Amino acid sequence: MGKKKLRHQRIRNLIQSQVISSQHVLLRELTKEGLKISQATLSRDLNELGVVKIRTKNGQYRYVETKESESLTVQTWLEKELLAFLNEYVTVGNLVVLKTSSGNASGVAKSLDEVHWPEVVGTVAGDDTILVITRTKKDAANVMKKIKLIAG
Repeated sequence: MGKKKLRHQRIRNLIQSQVISSQHVLLRELTKEGLKISQATLSRDLNELGVVKIRTKNGQYRYVETKESESLTVQTWLEKELLAFLNEYVTVGNLVVLKTSSGNASGVAKSLDEVHWPEVVGTVAGDDTILVITRTKKDAANVMKKIKLIAG
């Protein structure tokens, strides 16, 4: 097994078996397993694996892989995230503003980007707010319809 595949496998195992709250903690655990890598390499690996940091219902942060299984589609993952973390949503012209639980906006925005809805030009995420950019008011209304179907 190549070095990269081995690192990816160990990262997956660690984030699935433990609550890993920071890259520092993950680096420490990987070092305990005999893997010495830089923070930059770890950051690239997390991005390649689709790993994001979320805030759990009890307020802790942890890393999760957005591609948890082969059968979990991007659309299904987006639905799961919207149901778990979306608090409010509103259109403002050609924009859709989504309010999430604190710490979860970036993960939801990443899923919105990956689902490739044709109406969405892009997203910008803060801690608990996502700005979904569309070309027209009609596109924003269509995005809202999709979100309402998922989140109610």
